[in-house]
Amino acid sequence: MFHIGGSFLTSLLALGVYLLQSYAIYRLAVVRGLPNPFFAFIPFFQLFMLGQIGDSMKHLNRRVYDVFASVPLAYALPIVSVAAVLLRYPFSTLADLLVSVGTLVVYYLVFYFYARKQCVLFTVIAGLPTIVSILAILSLMPLIGGAFIYAASILAVAAVVTPVVGPLLILYSIRGYRMYR
Repeated sequence: MFHIGGSFLTSLLALGVYLLQSYAIYRLAVVRGLPNPFFAFIPFFQLFMLGQIGDSMKHLNRRVYDVFASVPLAYALPIVSVAAVLLRYPFSTLADLLVSVGTLVVYYLVFYFYARKQCVLFTVIAGLPTIVSILAILSLMPLIGGAFIYAASILAVAAVVTPVVGPLLILYSIRGYRMYR
């Protein structure tokens, strides 16, 4: 009898999720008219392309531009991601949270521009991992931390499917758009 091991199936599923994320970023880079959109399929440069998309869109929303005008997301996201790997516990968690917030800002900008009516809903759904991370950090607070850990555990179940849902929402939002010129 032929048996497929759990680790092989998990690896295959992770590869599928990675390819879906890469394709969504690639397609969005093509629609935005950014140079070298194929960088989205290279692991380290995927965050660079996501940041480049955010940099090309942050001037479209005044509130986001006021906060992130001096932050080059194309360089900040990959550098902070590398720092998260190199740093120890409390700082690595903070660096991971910064990457998650930067990614959430890019999701918000994409949905703000391409799916304005569903912008808040799509951003919340795509940002569930960031929300879970923030609630997990808040759970360390004395006295009220228990409520945050309870909320984080409930949302963590929904956040499991978010790596697939976020890119699918991006692809849904940009459907029908052609190359930006």
